[in-house]
This record gives sequence, C-alpha cells and structure tokens, in this order.
Amino acid sequence: MQNTRVVLLRHGACEGGNILRGHTDVMLNLAGKEQLNRAISRLLTSKTGVAAQNKIADLVVSSPLLRCALPAKIFAQQYGIDFIEQAAFMELNFGDWDGQSFSALYQQYSSELDAYWANPWQHTPPNGETMQVFEARIDTAWRSLVEQHQGKVIVLVTHGGVIRHLMAKSLQLKQCAGIYSALKLPYAATVVIDVLHDGEQRHLSLNWGLE
Repeated sequence: MQNTRVVLLRHGACEGGNILRGHTDVMLNLAGKEQLNRAISRLLTSKTGVAAQNKIADLVVSSPLLRCALPAKIFAQQYGIDFIEQAAFMELNFGDWDGQSFSALYQQYSSELDAYWANPWQHTPPNGETMQVFEARIDTAWRSLVEQHQGKVIVLVTHGGVIRHLMAKSLQLKQCAGIYSALKLPYAATVVIDVLHDGEQRHLSLNWGLE
C-alpha cells in the first residue's frame, strides 16, 4: 500500500476588497503575500506538512487564477519542484454575482443569496455554475491527480470552496451546506489529506493544523 499526501493551501488575502471573487482574477495584496509566505514557512518545518516525508514536495499544483498561480509558481521555482496549473481546481463561477461586493449583492439579491447559502445544490447564482458541476469537476481532477502521482507529496494551491469540498469528501459528507456556509477557513489556511491506496480502494484521512 502507498500513501499520497496532498497539502491543500488556500491563497492569501486579495486586492479588490470584500467581494465575491469566484472566477474574478485578482492579485494577492501585501497582507495576502505575507500570509502565504508564513504558511509556506510553517509547511517547511512541520511534521504534518510537506517535510513529513523528508522532502519539500514532489509537485506543486495550482489553480490558474492569479491569486493562486503566481505565488505557487514562485514557491515551486524557489525549491526546484515541478509545477502545473489545473483549471479544474478553480473556484466556483458565481456568474452575475462574480466580482461584486457583498454589500451590493445583498442590496439586490438578498433573498436569493440566503437561499443559496442554505442549499447551494438547489439554488444557482444567475448565469453561474451549479454546485453539482463544480464538485464533479473537482472530483474528476482529484482522482486523476492522486492516481497519476501516487505515493508522492503534492502541494495544491487553490481556493476556499475547493478545499471545503475536498474536506467534505474526506469526511464522506454529501450536500452538507455547513461546510460552505459555517466552516471558517482563513486565508492561507493549510489542510492535509492523506490518501491510502489499497488495491482499488482509496482511504482518505483529514489532518487540519500543523505540528
């Protein structure tokens, strides 16, 4: 049996203020860069993180959106790690809501937003991506990632929604709205998922927090 370790790293704080980003492509602000640098420093010295198997990582994978891809590429280059971008690990596309401030959204779409946060599988942002499509594309990319890089240590730099879905997947939770609406996942948060390969079976264990 082999173990594949995937270190999920959320991007830092971004330019643009308190907006619903989704596919809106913005850079990290100064605070976000510092947050991510601190998170990477913790990973390099952690027993739970990438240093647990006596190496930094075998591969860095990133969403192509700038808030993930730019710092991820710098990290990979700095430590001589292979780097790839994977569009399937982008955040959910919020359609007409994407890029708008939360205050403006609640002025225009208050009831729709409340319904969405309560059950995003039954309610979709106007012209946006359904939750079913969002989760399916992540599941497909995830299966490919852990199969193609079985037994390796992977750092995946991605978004809050992606990480929340993969946490739910590890805990075998389906359509649990609280994962998206109630779980606090700060900028530059780190979550480690170990995948134990046992023949055709894949057993996931979730490690939240570094030692």
